[in-house]
Amino acid sequence: MMTPVSTRDLKVGMFVAELDRPWLETPFLLQGFLIEEQSQIEHLQALCQTVQIDRGKSVGDFFTARVHEKDAPLAGLPRPEKRDPPDFVRIARAVRRGGTGRRSRMPSVRSRDELSLLEEELLYSAPVIEDVQTSLRALTASVQADTALDLSEVSKNVAEVAEGVARNPEAMLWLARLKSTDEYSYDHALDVSVHLMVFARFLGLPREQVEALGVAGLVQDLGKTQLPREILAKPGPLTPEELRQARYHVVNSLRIVASKPGLHPDTLEIIGRHHERIDGSGYPLRLKGPDIGLLPELAGLMDTYCAMIRERSYRRPLSSQQAIAELIRLRGDKFRDTLVDQFVQCMGLYPIGTLVELNSGEVAVVLQQNQIRRLQPKVMVLLAPDKSVERYPRTLDLMLEPVGPTGEPYRILGALPDDAYGIDPAEFYLA
Repeated sequence: MMTPVSTRDLKVGMFVAELDRPWLETPFLLQGFLIEEQSQIEHLQALCQTVQIDRGKSVGDFFTARVHEKDAPLAGLPRPEKRDPPDFVRIARAVRRGGTGRRSRMPSVRSRDELSLLEEELLYSAPVIEDVQTSLRALTASVQADTALDLSEVSKNVAEVAEGVARNPEAMLWLARLKSTDEYSYDHALDVSVHLMVFARFLGLPREQVEALGVAGLVQDLGKTQLPREILAKPGPLTPEELRQARYHVVNSLRIVASKPGLHPDTLEIIGRHHERIDGSGYPLRLKGPDIGLLPELAGLMDTYCAMIRERSYRRPLSSQQAIAELIRLRGDKFRDTLVDQFVQCMGLYPIGTLVELNSGEVAVVLQQNQIRRLQPKVMVLLAPDKSVERYPRTLDLMLEPVGPTGEPYRILGALPDDAYGIDPAEFYLA
């Protein structure tokens, strides 16, 4: 339930959903946040006249439950059988194995958080991601065989992924992890495409731009298929000549996809400029600042982040937190500080898949962010307090403040490396 409120009337406990100006023009890191202290109100009053308050996400006296029309009474009908919630590990295992099959019924979006259930979305959208991977392989084969390229199937599949992103963005991020093939070029393309659409949705970009970014993410590196394998897989630094050849992949990608039917006008610009940087150090045109454009800069940011979280021939992958820390180091130098800040808030302090240690001594993995209280995500416990493996991992929604074995509410002490305490993410079907 959205209510316009003058900033003079704001109170602690209200959830700010919309501003009267673009989020990127403000210093607020959160796009939608719960007011928890007076200083936030003062910042809002200095910048805005009115804001939109979501009563369904507000707390205390300012919470108003969403009102639904009442159905006709089900007199004489048996009560529906109570079902246990879906098991994340079981579903992750099925998704990794593949062949879950298309489901006719699209997951419904819950009114309380405007998201589909994570586990249901994983099952529904897994075949969609498989179709994207099939289309990408077909494109690569066409480029290598120098046959006619058809982008219509890719565009159709990306549109389906965009629908999944709108229903549950974190489910799509999980699918990009779970459907890894251990082939960097394919995994990276899918990573970039999904992350771009998730971030674009977070920024509130129009649907057509979300899809244009998704297509660009998949095809922006097609030109690398024409590079010698010894350059692509070289474990050490490239020579100046090898670097020149590698950077030419942007021109090759543009040549491959140019004039293809069904390509959004923004897509070519995104492909051509996704290696440009705001300080002018990028390529091929050495553009600076606003000359790059918002969409290409988003693509460059996601390309950089996704490259860091995948294993390469010359280095181990970084954790999501380590990669975000590296982007923060590049903030204001290679990428606009406002975009980096917004991406940090999009992913959360503890991105999905992050291992965390709880105050109980247990170790858990972050399954889903909490859009109201970012420090209290939904987690799944993997290790007991003595660091033994939990045979039946259970999920905890930390926002509900469940009580741990010590009698205190669970809270996160901090993030852990991906291999902490000898954990193999693949063993738990988390990578």
